[in-house]
Amino acid sequence: MANPIGVDATGYEVMTKAVSELLNQYPGLNDRIVTFEELEATSGIAFAADNGGLVMTEKRDILDHVTQTCQFPFYIVYRSASTRAAQKIKIQTFLDSIGKWICKEPAEVDGELITLDEYPPLTQGRKIKRVTRNNSYGVEPDAKGVQDWLLPVTVEYTNEFDRKE
Repeated sequence: MANPIGVDATGYEVMTKAVSELLNQYPGLNDRIVTFEELEATSGIAFAADNGGLVMTEKRDILDHVTQTCQFPFYIVYRSASTRAAQKIKIQTFLDSIGKWICKEPAEVDGELITLDEYPPLTQGRKIKRVTRNNSYGVEPDAKGVQDWLLPVTVEYTNEFDRKE
């Protein structure tokens, strides 16, 4: 990943709201809710921002119209106290499915292939261009056997505005 050239501080708020709404539309949640950076002691699904909104490139025209390409990296976190291999495979399958879905790839939910058709509209001159993901993985369980499983995701978006000086 290239180094960011700045921070899209307002984008953090805009993207956090949009990602929360988008993740909670995933058809495979089965009445569960994806929270923001809040999990129960032994279970739950949440997402956590990695670095906030990052400005990767910025172009400015002669009329002071600014176009930024930005990224919003985050993790989807699935917490479980199960030590059974079958449950761990189920968690990894869930994370793979939600990852495919948010990246607009066909994902299997309850035996049916589903695809996200479009990303939600953003506010304040921002637009999602694409979403990418890495592989999910489990972190070391704690002393009580509680384990977090992580799926790294990055939203790439543009931010356009007129700079007033």
